[in-house]
Amino acid sequence: MAFSAVFPMFFYMVLGGFISRKGWMDKASFQKLNQVIFKIFIPLMLFVNIYESDFKNSVNPRLILLVLLMVLVIFLLLCLIVPIFVKEKADASVMIQGIYRSNYVLFGLTMASSIYRGQDLGVVSALAAFLVPLFNALAVILFETFRGGKIHLSALLMKILKNPLIIGGLLGIFFALTEIKLPVLLVDTLSDAGSIASPVALVCLGGMLSFQSLKEHWGKLLAVLSCRLVLLPLAAVTVCALLGYRNMELIAVLAAFGSPTAVASGPMAQSMGGNGELAGEIIATGSAACIVTIFLFVWVMKSAGLIA
Repeated sequence: MAFSAVFPMFFYMVLGGFISRKGWMDKASFQKLNQVIFKIFIPLMLFVNIYESDFKNSVNPRLILLVLLMVLVIFLLLCLIVPIFVKEKADASVMIQGIYRSNYVLFGLTMASSIYRGQDLGVVSALAAFLVPLFNALAVILFETFRGGKIHLSALLMKILKNPLIIGGLLGIFFALTEIKLPVLLVDTLSDAGSIASPVALVCLGGMLSFQSLKEHWGKLLAVLSCRLVLLPLAAVTVCALLGYRNMELIAVLAAFGSPTAVASGPMAQSMGGNGELAGEIIATGSAACIVTIFLFVWVMKSAGLIA
């Protein structure tokens, strides 16, 4: 099970790196394709997963609230602690984002579908509809605060509501709750379109990874990756396991706190006064290292009987 959880991610990322090394697609091409995937195909995947799920029975509101609360607590603690050790605001803000903001949508759905093939992924998909806007809102607050800017709540709210991932997730929840049925042909077509999202997104991620200039920031990278890939998932999974969560709900928690830093965090850091180079290195090294850490977490969870 542990191997099946990480092999698809590993394979697609290596394939993307191979395509890049061959020169068949450059980084700019991967970035454009990645935008299309995240604006169209992943929202479709989220919508279909929630629409086809037994939403009312499979989704646990308490788990969603618990995860959101943990993210908020982690964010606030990081904002207090990181600046004590990292005086450069451009670096501190990027490190905070690198620790709290995971690539949940991509890695969570891929991991869950690999382990629980053919099963209802409503738990994982529904959490994305609430986690993604929180990640985005906290990122805007973080960078505006650290660069001394003003936070405009109306603009922040509009930015969140226009996010295609949010639109796809909320539409899925709407149709699932109202039980409005769409034509089978339409749903099947949307499902086929959404099914390419995770593989192609991981190929793009592999093609965009760059490990240049790591020496300058190796200490900060080590600190971020230790928290992002080891300490946070260890703490979150332990707490949720003690509270009685098991199986796919626990996989959702692992994905929320053990996935690498979101790819979107790089451009956001660059455009909002953060250290864009450090942000890119966090994404690259975390995306590579998570293959090992996720494998180990899934193996230990399986061995402990926490997931089946």
